[in-house]
Amino acid sequence: MLKSRLTATVTAAFAAACVTLGAPNAAAAAPALAAPGAPIAMLNDDSDSFAHSARCSQGPAGAVRTPDGQTKQVMVTAAHCFEVKGKTVRPVVFAPVREHGKVGYPRVGDVDKQRTPFELGNGELMDFYRIIDEPDWATVRLAPGVEPSGVSSSVDQKGRGPSAPVAITGVKDYRNLRGDELISFDNAGQPLCKDGMRTGRSCGVQMFRTQNFVWHFGVGYESGDSGGINYDPRTGEAVGLSIIGFGPLGNSQQVDRALEDAYGIPDGQVNEAFTPAGDAQRADFAPLYEDMAQSSPQAPQLVDGPQPRELLDRAVMGAQADAAQFSAEAAQLPQAADPVAAAQDLAGRASAAAQQHAGDVRGAVDAFLR
Repeated sequence: MLKSRLTATVTAAFAAACVTLGAPNAAAAAPALAAPGAPIAMLNDDSDSFAHSARCSQGPAGAVRTPDGQTKQVMVTAAHCFEVKGKTVRPVVFAPVREHGKVGYPRVGDVDKQRTPFELGNGELMDFYRIIDEPDWATVRLAPGVEPSGVSSSVDQKGRGPSAPVAITGVKDYRNLRGDELISFDNAGQPLCKDGMRTGRSCGVQMFRTQNFVWHFGVGYESGDSGGINYDPRTGEAVGLSIIGFGPLGNSQQVDRALEDAYGIPDGQVNEAFTPAGDAQRADFAPLYEDMAQSSPQAPQLVDGPQPRELLDRAVMGAQADAAQFSAEAAQLPQAADPVAAAQDLAGRASAAAQQHAGDVRGAVDAFLR
């Protein structure tokens, strides 16, 4: 940004000196379409309309240098924004911005890298961990001419705000948890704030972390905040991406793991490979109510049937009920006529049920994320 400031200073001085000659002022740089906390919109393959397509939020933006020597301008967000059940989402990102009295959708860039979902096993205990710790990141390579900003801010869905600008200084580079090291409390008590296009800015406290996520309390996410930046308000470091919230409890995809896995960056070297963007002026992003008023002038009709929260509650209660039943049966195994055969039968039924419930919970979580 030093170069850009110097260029701006020289340009201004040159223009002032040439006023008497009628010299035109140099054109201002285009506002940044890639900016932490700003909204993004996607298109489904079967339509060119933004009326019923996904909306998410932006994570950190900047330059990443890959081990093979490439340098890419990227923005990081959530993978599930491109994985809508029953739809094929184009791997292209747009930004709703105010243009000439209406909302336009200029292209931000294309998906460059995206997480690989975990493969479920045969109803094993680790399947539950895989579901709750499945990575959820995607990187977007910015289109030519698209300017990134490293300043985080947001307004909520009604346009209230904006939140005070926060310069993103780097990435919180945690020591990776590997193998059977499933959880760490080394981040417990640290503050965490988020910017998102649905609920704006809110802050809470970190509780613990797993191999891919930081779990926290009090931050609060709603649909549309997904992919938005989570940062440490003390240091300005990008910590994670908004993924899912259950009331005050939520999880955040770690940015360091996302960049490491996407571009083969060794653990502990993320800040050597990724440089946050500078303080370019952000585009005039449209809040959700303006975006929806233009793209969906008629409110969608309510559809009868269970809502995502109800589906998730049903899936969890079903798993808990089966677990209690199998536990009771296991307690009676010593009294069975053939304990070995009874145990084998119970193990088979429990494994099948666990596999079924794993699929049900994953489907319910997918629905809840939308």
